[in-house]
Amino acid sequence: MILAVVFSFTCTISSSGPHAVFAEDETASGEETEAVVEAPAEVEEGDMLHEEIEGLNDEVQKKKEDLQEINGRIDRYKDLVASKKIESASLEDQMGLLDNKIAKTEVGIEIAEKEIRAYDLQIQKANEKIAEMEGKMAVERQLLGSMARRLYRKQTGKSMLEILLSHATFSDFFSEMYAIATLQRTVNETLGRIQSLHASTEAEQRDREDRMAEVSKKKLGLEVERRRLDDERGLKSNLLVETRTSEMEYRYLLAELQREQNEADSEISYLERVLREKIILSDRVKDTSTVLSWPLEPTRGISATFHDLEYPFRHIFEHPGSDIRAYQGTPIRAAAGGVIARAKNAGLGYSYIMIIHNNDLSTVYGHVSRISVREDTYVERGEIIGYSGGQPGTPGAGSLTTGPHLHFETRLRGIPVNPMGYLIGY
Repeated sequence: MILAVVFSFTCTISSSGPHAVFAEDETASGEETEAVVEAPAEVEEGDMLHEEIEGLNDEVQKKKEDLQEINGRIDRYKDLVASKKIESASLEDQMGLLDNKIAKTEVGIEIAEKEIRAYDLQIQKANEKIAEMEGKMAVERQLLGSMARRLYRKQTGKSMLEILLSHATFSDFFSEMYAIATLQRTVNETLGRIQSLHASTEAEQRDREDRMAEVSKKKLGLEVERRRLDDERGLKSNLLVETRTSEMEYRYLLAELQREQNEADSEISYLERVLREKIILSDRVKDTSTVLSWPLEPTRGISATFHDLEYPFRHIFEHPGSDIRAYQGTPIRAAAGGVIARAKNAGLGYSYIMIIHNNDLSTVYGHVSRISVREDTYVERGEIIGYSGGQPGTPGAGSLTTGPHLHFETRLRGIPVNPMGYLIGY
């Protein structure tokens, strides 16, 4: 009967605060007192960090509003230029368009730099928070170990009857039971706090990793924006040099660019039709895949896409391929096995290579500074066929080039199609 009452009493103790009772028990027993874990006060440095993040976010938002306004100006210029034919498109319009695009890219770069800075500060704040939580966990673990050892000493090797008989009075016995139950509950609560801190730390670490991944992505985008700015400034500079700010020279260059493009397009279409009738590709071309390999690594990004709305001379013709940024003289490789239909060396004009493949496909490689293959020869996928160019005033660059790159076209039965539908992932 006594044991039943004792057991009931020890199992229903729950109303008193664990730390207070535990401290009382430790004082009575003469053992070392419990360590108290307090949440550290928010430091001034953390406030400053938060304010800096908020300030940067405000600046980013302001720059984005500026960017929207610049985009509006660019659209107005595009409408102005697009509404005119080549005869009436002016150098002033083109320069205005380029100036706005340059301003847009500069603001985009500034936004990206500030976003990266904001993310860096958030990562710094996350690191501090993780360190703080890990410090709290260390203290809680130390406290848990201390309490667990005390609980072990109180309970090990003693039955309820032995504990009862070891006390002179029921009051002492009940105090001992109360202390043990309270200590057990405190151990459980401390373990719960450790588990909660651990979960919070893991969540914060995942969030930090996401921010770091976003920073890497932003930095890649920033590098692309900087290269775009170089292209735009280069085109503007080249236009000023070539035209000497003369409207007549500008119109002459536009006419030359259009003639060059029309000539290449007509020649490619003709060769596509005639040579496919003459060449028995099934006997010569074993590569029947419709998947194309990249002619060179796109590590520097794409400066103009298929039918790019941002293409600076779109009012003259639609951009029929993708422009892959590349250093002058980068090796160009065949995107698939095929027959060299054309390897045109145009001196300082537009030089290009055309390969006919199976499955009604052909590929064109433009702004080639040096050609390494002969017409009517077979090349394997990945074989070097020439070297990239595009630097204004160099062999193969042609008229009004935007800077070093490879112009890459994919044609289906002679008609330009988007190369991204055939290239291995980018």
